[in-house]
Amino acid sequence: MGNRIIKIGLAAFAAGFLALSSPCLAADGAAEGAEFAPEVGIAHKSKDVSPSAIVMDEKGTIYVSWIEEEKEGASVYLSLSQDGGKSYGNAMRVNTVSDSPSGVHNSPSLALGRKGEIYIAWITPKPGGEFAGDIKFSRSADGGKTFSPAIRVNDSAGATSVGFESIAVSPDGKISMAWLDGREKGKGTSATYFAVSVDGGRSFGANLRLDANSCPCCRTALTAGPDGTIYAAWRKVFENDVREIVLSSSSDGGKSFSAPVIVGNDKWAISGCPHRGPSLGVGAGGALFATWYSEGDGLPKIFLGESTDGGKSFSKEEIKVQAGSFPDHPALAIINGKPVLAWEEVTPVVGRIMFMRHKGGVAQQFSQGPRKSGYPTIVCNAAVGFLAIGWSKDEMKITKTLVRTGR
Repeated sequence: MGNRIIKIGLAAFAAGFLALSSPCLAADGAAEGAEFAPEVGIAHKSKDVSPSAIVMDEKGTIYVSWIEEEKEGASVYLSLSQDGGKSYGNAMRVNTVSDSPSGVHNSPSLALGRKGEIYIAWITPKPGGEFAGDIKFSRSADGGKTFSPAIRVNDSAGATSVGFESIAVSPDGKISMAWLDGREKGKGTSATYFAVSVDGGRSFGANLRLDANSCPCCRTALTAGPDGTIYAAWRKVFENDVREIVLSSSSDGGKSFSAPVIVGNDKWAISGCPHRGPSLGVGAGGALFATWYSEGDGLPKIFLGESTDGGKSFSKEEIKVQAGSFPDHPALAIINGKPVLAWEEVTPVVGRIMFMRHKGGVAQQFSQGPRKSGYPTIVCNAAVGFLAIGWSKDEMKITKTLVRTGR
């Protein structure tokens, strides 16, 4: 499942999507007139590197994680910046040899606990099937100096395909995870599953199926509102291969979820997985925001949706991009209760990273130089409105993870 490549034209040549968002309620005006520092890079030893996962704590420490292919196999790494993104420390290896990740097609999942714990999850392969694997989860309580032995999140037996996981932490500290799971062996689709940890990631409870007929390679997304409501989103396969982003919510800590609701109603029919999942965030007054990619009318487009009724219905608007470029990989964060957006604009030659403050904002290019950049993620610091945008940059012999910070 995780490594298959679907060719769907120039508008969708890149696989995978990082669906990471971070709610950030900052002081009034923090999102206006933002100024950003120059990009700072993490130069990887290999060219085979996954997109990055990035989070930020209340002190402004930035945590960057990725998967890197090496001679002895792939590894999960973590690097920290404790000076506001001006520099990054040595990369720390998270996994052991016995639980190495299955490849670099997807980023690890990364989140922070309420007391500064670092939570990282990834997929490790196991014998018995082409895409068989387990979801592994590890935690650090000492700022990333050491990590606990990885535990398994999925409770499926045998050679089951799993992947495209997401993670969120609720205000009460519960850790939620959602992923795509092939244990039911549906024809051409997966199911979306969910599990929760109530002991700080030392164990996860019984797996709960949220829905069947999920698109098998579009990453899930999770976020938790300030009232503890958990929101999960994924791409569902409907009749005639129509593939829509859907959303479900839980108000009881993940014990049960509402029936999935269609977010965009794009009516995109495609007989293959587009490798593009949603991104979620909760804003002021409990407003729920989502971004996603679609080709419902035959053209590549990215959208921002908003729900003011707890995810029961969504408004939808297209994010406008530069003429002659293909939009891709939208991501969002919430600052001052409102969404801020990052996305990729692709031409046959370059890939640009763009940033915009929603409604009235002007899109600005974040990436610099002629090299191709992609897979953006955007996070923020809730206390002071400090933003960080990260992306991957393709160099001649290596891949770099680049980050720009600002207010």
